[in-house]
Amino acid sequence: MLIPLRCVACGADGVLLCRRCEERLAPAPPLPPPPGVDSARAVFIYDEVGSSVIGALKYANSHRLVHRLGPRLAAAAPEGLDVVTWAPAAAANRRRRGYDQGELLAREVARRLGTPARRLLARRADIPQTARDRAGRAAGPRIRARRAVSGSVLVVDDVLTTGATLATAARLLRQAGASRVGVLALAWTPPPNFDD
Repeated sequence: MLIPLRCVACGADGVLLCRRCEERLAPAPPLPPPPGVDSARAVFIYDEVGSSVIGALKYANSHRLVHRLGPRLAAAAPEGLDVVTWAPAAAANRRRRGYDQGELLAREVARRLGTPARRLLARRADIPQTARDRAGRAAGPRIRARRAVSGSVLVVDDVLTTGATLATAARLLRQAGASRVGVLALAWTPPPNFDD
């Protein structure tokens, strides 16, 4: 049985993400890097349309969105990278989904840039970030570096909220030998009162 293809944001028939909704993805502004991070970028703002895209990627098995948004994500990556890695998903989420969306995004960026993708970080048993409040997310997940690394590393994630996950990743990668650490997210969650 074929499931009809519908836009993840508006439900339009025949496409995964319609042109109108893709154009409505509000570009993320320049971002201040989290502590220990050399550069931080995101493609779009986690707003109504952005949350639909991220929700489909994470919870509706719409991982084909990675290929659709790959050019935009790769275009936002800094130059001079030696390796691309990702902020690992919680094991329970990875098992439930059957994939790690951060890994899919990182591998797509690496493929488009012609840069190696490596699993440099591992997550310890922990509560998923999405199950925490903002203060809990700010504390960050429990992750560790898996191996020594050198050169310039890009850490890819689906959503940049408080920056705690990526700041922790940067600290660990620097301790493992990275000279520069940049972060790249598909979406950025604005702080409260962002529009004020």
